[in-house]
Amino acid sequence: MFAEMMAGAGARIVRRYPPDGAAYWSQRFWDRDTLEQVPVFGDQLQLVKKDIAALMTRHATDIGTVLEFGCGTGEFTAMAAELARPTEITALDISPQAIEIATRRVDHPALKMVCGDFWADHGLGQADMVMCVDAIHHLGNVRQVLRRLKSFLAPGAILVGNLWTIDHFHEEQRHKHGSFRHLVNCAKFLGGALMLRATNGRVRPASYRSHLLRSREVEPVLRQEFGEVLEVIPARYFVSFVVKA
Repeated sequence: MFAEMMAGAGARIVRRYPPDGAAYWSQRFWDRDTLEQVPVFGDQLQLVKKDIAALMTRHATDIGTVLEFGCGTGEFTAMAAELARPTEITALDISPQAIEIATRRVDHPALKMVCGDFWADHGLGQADMVMCVDAIHHLGNVRQVLRRLKSFLAPGAILVGNLWTIDHFHEEQRHKHGSFRHLVNCAKFLGGALMLRATNGRVRPASYRSHLLRSREVEPVLRQEFGEVLEVIPARYFVSFVVKA
């Protein structure tokens, strides 16, 4: 309960400050392969991978162009290359290490890897399928991120992605780190939130936790932001989806 109380207090403080995804991810990269081996959480990650594959199989065959944001080490980039059979793939991540791994991993004749910030202008244009898996909550306010992703959709294009939800966040963190470590992390988060308020937003330590939605909120948000919600698949820690512009 103490962890929940501290996290809740911190979330209320930082709610109006979007997370600084560029600063966060420039110092690390999303090694999904390793995290899939973590008990409980890893099982959920593997389930999400199956859900995303199912969404692509049902809604994204023979796609022309693919544009992926937050590609990490290329797990879903490779999946898109295999299942969607696109003519071109462009994948972006802020981590040079992740880009290097993804480049080796993905086999596609028209693959372009871009190392850069999600919010910067890279002249990427629009695509027939935009992807953002395991990354939206890290990039900023969820609605603002969804709107930016929408801007890259060509007419009639689809967005395939997922959202990490808050429903079982503390359960997942205790499984991953242990109860004591999770308590310490929540205390650090509250301390960071107080620092955020004291500096009027100039310091933004891991505030993305304040922007996680509850599972029941995801589909209504998608319907408000997109023309058509084609499919939503809820899981314990994530909600996967495909929407149309």
